[in-house]
Amino acid sequence: MDAQRWRRARELFDALVDTPQSEWRARVAEACADDPLVHDEVLAMLRADQATGSRADFDTCLPAAVAELAGRIADAAEDEASPACEGRAVGPFRLVREIGRGGMGAVWLAERADGAFRQRVAVKLIRSGWDVDEVLARFRAERQILAGLQHPNIAHLVDGGVTADGKPWLALEYIDGEDLRAWCDGRRLDLGARLQLFLTVCDAVAHAHQRLVVHRDLKPSNILVGRDGVVKLLDFGIAKLLDAADGGISATRVFTPEYAAPEQVRGELLTTAVDIHALGLLLYELLCGRRPFEAEHATPAAYERAVLDQEPTRPSLAVTRDGDDGATIAASRDLAPARLRRELRGDLDAIVLKALRKEPNQRYASVQAFADDVRRHLARQPVLARRGSWRYRSARFLHRHALAAALAGIAALALCGGLGAALWQAHAAGVQRDSARAALAFMRSLFDNADPAHRKGDQLSARDLLDAGTRTMRTALPGEDAARGDLLLTMASAYLGLEQLEAAAPLIDEVRTTAEARGDRAQLAAALVQQCRLRDLGNHSDECPSLLDRAESLLDTRDPAQARLVAYSLALRVYGLQLANRYDTIVDSMRRGLTLLGDGREDRYLRVELASHLAFALNRLERPAEAERVLAPWLAELRHDDDTERVLLVDTLGTLSSSLGALGRHDEAIAMQREAVDVAEKLYGRDDPTVAESYNTLARTLSGAGRLDEAVAAMLRAVELDRGNEAGGKNPELASALCNLAVLLVKQERYDEARARLDEAIAVAQTAEFDADLGRSLWWRAVVHLVAGHAPAARADEKRMVDVLAPTHAADDEAMLRGRALAFAADLVERGPAAANDSACADAAAVADAFSRTPQPAGADARFAAHLAALCAQRSPPATPVPPLAAHYARIAERIGEPWAQVR
Repeated sequence: MDAQRWRRARELFDALVDTPQSEWRARVAEACADDPLVHDEVLAMLRADQATGSRADFDTCLPAAVAELAGRIADAAEDEASPACEGRAVGPFRLVREIGRGGMGAVWLAERADGAFRQRVAVKLIRSGWDVDEVLARFRAERQILAGLQHPNIAHLVDGGVTADGKPWLALEYIDGEDLRAWCDGRRLDLGARLQLFLTVCDAVAHAHQRLVVHRDLKPSNILVGRDGVVKLLDFGIAKLLDAADGGISATRVFTPEYAAPEQVRGELLTTAVDIHALGLLLYELLCGRRPFEAEHATPAAYERAVLDQEPTRPSLAVTRDGDDGATIAASRDLAPARLRRELRGDLDAIVLKALRKEPNQRYASVQAFADDVRRHLARQPVLARRGSWRYRSARFLHRHALAAALAGIAALALCGGLGAALWQAHAAGVQRDSARAALAFMRSLFDNADPAHRKGDQLSARDLLDAGTRTMRTALPGEDAARGDLLLTMASAYLGLEQLEAAAPLIDEVRTTAEARGDRAQLAAALVQQCRLRDLGNHSDECPSLLDRAESLLDTRDPAQARLVAYSLALRVYGLQLANRYDTIVDSMRRGLTLLGDGREDRYLRVELASHLAFALNRLERPAEAERVLAPWLAELRHDDDTERVLLVDTLGTLSSSLGALGRHDEAIAMQREAVDVAEKLYGRDDPTVAESYNTLARTLSGAGRLDEAVAAMLRAVELDRGNEAGGKNPELASALCNLAVLLVKQERYDEARARLDEAIAVAQTAEFDADLGRSLWWRAVVHLVAGHAPAARADEKRMVDVLAPTHAADDEAMLRGRALAFAADLVERGPAAANDSACADAAAVADAFSRTPQPAGADARFAAHLAALCAQRSPPATPVPPLAAHYARIAERIGEPWAQVR
């Protein structure tokens, strides 16, 4: 029965309850001729009221009822007045002080008293006078429910039992903190941070629902945030197991009226929708600091009537309800009132109101669906709660695709610049006005093309938007080559972001030609930088250094914009320097780039990128402590940024996790990388291929900690995600992921499985024409062949690897050194001492010496090369044991010893 029908039934019952029974049927039939459901409900209520007994029965029962109530009040008063519980032993614990009291009993802070170890817990005891069968059964049910819930954001059960006088007790994890709402307000958390905390609560509730448990009493006081910032869900005292027949627990309505769902008030069957409604109420308060319903009096009955009868006020309107300007509420969210209303209007209004629908089947189908819609809002994707128009969906699209949408920013700047100059420079007013009008006309035509109403409802893609802009630019801004060049470069950059190289190339060439003709040094440098990006993405990164050298020679670093371009060009050099094993140069270049940038927000993205490159290079140079010092200051700031900036958080966490792993702080490193995975999934979606890189790094972090089974599982997830990222049949990311998975399998000595993965990786890398991954996969397959004793196959793969990598890798690059060492090892396995001739041994010594000068001179590769050189010098297997090597190298060393033994 909906709220309107229930109100009608209640009003009719009130009107008829004192009338003679003989008149009921006729009067109900007259009043409810149009609604059989209300008719039957009113008659049932009247009969139930009559069945409660006559006044004489009530008079008879009243003295006993009053006496029982007086006894309970006296017992409760005695409990509250007596300090006897302090110091009382309950199981292995000693009660310290009372920290809470509710309808069932009291909660005490307790300490472990059995001497086994130090521990503080929250002990829950039933209040005297209330130990009736129903309450005892409910208490035991809570104990059973908590025992089955294991989640980092649910206060876990520590112990439980029965006191000497027969009362059950629970010992729960003690949370020293404050409720979620107060915690957020006290720290002036913005809406984004509040939504992230709310998603943590949703995860905990979803965990309970997966185990068929409905909490039924979610409210801020049952959700605490500890001093460590971790959210904890408490109090499953009235939780209900969905698959239980209540186990003797009464169906008595037990709830907090202010946070009850309509079906709880009506006494109907409860489902997970009750918790979804409560989460909607919680989110409402977190966002706008008020409750959605206005009750005339602060009484349970008033709240129940409001829940049944009122429609909730939209959060964006509630901020300034009752004549309050909302300044205090907005300030606790680090916003102005007008800005807070704008932030809440639209998506957040729709999400909250959907969760607060009166009918359970009109709310979100699950807590996960609720949380996913919040994540869509954070990712600037269309939310399911809001049946937006095509214009709304297009706006969401443009928010998500910032590269394409940057066209609007460039044009707006051109317009503003034109209008501003017109006010101050009379001579240039006409020219600037024409330029601004042309830019505005270009943007209008661009968004006309983007408007789905003009596209007959077709879906809009970023490529469609750019193609439309390119066509329009052919005739836009006549005579304004500088402004036109800026727009063309912006569109070319967006094309490169989409890996549409063929579309970007002519735009860059056109700007380069016109800039050279005009002598525009800054725009020519910008075109050269974009040309480097084009060559790099086209697997011709060797052409980048000369382009960037010329670009830097054209720029004046005294100009902030040109200094920013120099810093960006330094970042583009990193990949080539990595291939050349020049990590010291990377360190110097990144430090120089950071000195060129200012402290403004416009330089912030690039500053973090340079810092990440710097930290990565320091890690490779085995200077992880320095790397940590470079990146750690950014973490707190990035964790509280909006989604555009939080993209940087994923890479920062990944690089820092590598530093911590190198410092031996493996647990911290793994936790940090798991956070990176979580951030990436919230930004892009769980199944977006972009998340694969975070799983890849997680696998590497787990492997460094020796947790190979978990590493393989993470890498399998990365492979799964990369398989969904085909682009024209070419997928270099999949090749890399397959090779990484094979490396982990080699470490587990699962060589047959590793070879199968490497075969696929080689095929994918060859199709994608991605030489770096092709060469790496060939080397690892050569290792697997050699472990199996197939020296000719190993030599063939090693030779092919050298042919692939030689054009782009220096002779002293680690990959090339590993190839030379493996080739010599293959000869030793097959030919024994005959392979150790003077020329081969000289090369082995040179490889070992070169490895000693690499960033990681103590790694397994370097130790294996040194082992080969030592063996060669003795011209027989070393008398000393093989030094500690990776498992695959140890196996190869064993194979090398076999031919030598046969000769002797």
